[in-house]
Amino acid sequence: MDVIELIVKNLSLSIDKYESASMAVPGGTSPIKIFDELSKQKLDWSKVQITLVDDRLVDTENDHSNQKLIRNHLLKNEAQISNFIPLNKNLYKDNNFKFPLDICLLGIGSDGHFASLFPNMINNTNTLDPKSKLNINEIKANGDPFVPRISMNLPLILSSKLIIIIIKGKIKQEVLKDAYTNKNIPLYYLLNNRKNNLHIELLND
Repeated sequence: MDVIELIVKNLSLSIDKYESASMAVPGGTSPIKIFDELSKQKLDWSKVQITLVDDRLVDTENDHSNQKLIRNHLLKNEAQISNFIPLNKNLYKDNNFKFPLDICLLGIGSDGHFASLFPNMINNTNTLDPKSKLNINEIKANGDPFVPRISMNLPLILSSKLIIIIIKGKIKQEVLKDAYTNKNIPLYYLLNNRKNNLHIELLND
């Protein structure tokens, strides 16, 4: 089963069972082709809630905005009637958004970060400690671009029913291999705290 079929299947199962489904998606360039293809799929999109795993706290028309990216590549075609809710600090506490997430789609950076959880945050108990409270945190300027951000923390991501990690290119595939044993890579804390319902999608450059 390819990743598009996997996403559609799991969203459909949740809609059939609960009359709604939820999915969090990343920014970055890795998932763009997946977004474009996913937007064309036949699905009761009106019952699908979509938010971001993380976002840069910039104007939504800024080229660095993850909201702009998914608006251009996912929230169109069939998926334009889905319910997009921007990531905010109260999203997890808002009973109108369906948690746990049915699907959490992630990309990684060449430093092994996912969402906006970077190597210099490994010792931050609010972000990468799997035993901390489920939360959405505002983050001081970090990463590239070096801007303030908002991000789900590791426990909230781990609570998802299905996690899909997109690994694009040989460099990131090498990072993935290293991340299983290297505690200096943020992805280590995800891989070593999630054994089931974890799908890794390898894409060529």
